[in-house]
Amino acid sequence: MSVLLYFAGLVIGVAAFLYVYAIIADGKEKIKSLGTPKDPVTVQNVDSGTIGFRNRPALAPGTRICPLCGSSLTKYEGLYASKVMERGSEKLIIMGCRYCYRESEDPEKPKKSAM
Repeated sequence: MSVLLYFAGLVIGVAAFLYVYAIIADGKEKIKSLGTPKDPVTVQNVDSGTIGFRNRPALAPGTRICPLCGSSLTKYEGLYASKVMERGSEKLIIMGCRYCYRESEDPEKPKKSAM
């Protein structure tokens, strides 16, 4: 009886191995049949000078910068933003800092928050 179970297990194991091997071989054939893409992929080279403040050297931890223009902000300077509802969730849209969003403001003039 145990010999019969041994052979049954061996046959099932070999069948499972051949099935998995056939699936892998079929997948390899499908990948080969795809070949190379017909249209070559165009790569756009970006001049590193156009990226702006993202190429600046590393700043000290805790340094606050505007995510839009890259200006350094003091701890009293904030960002202009507005809250909007979109598809049932609140989102925050950042407009910029006093240097890029409100350019007409005099940076030397103290703000109410600094007083």
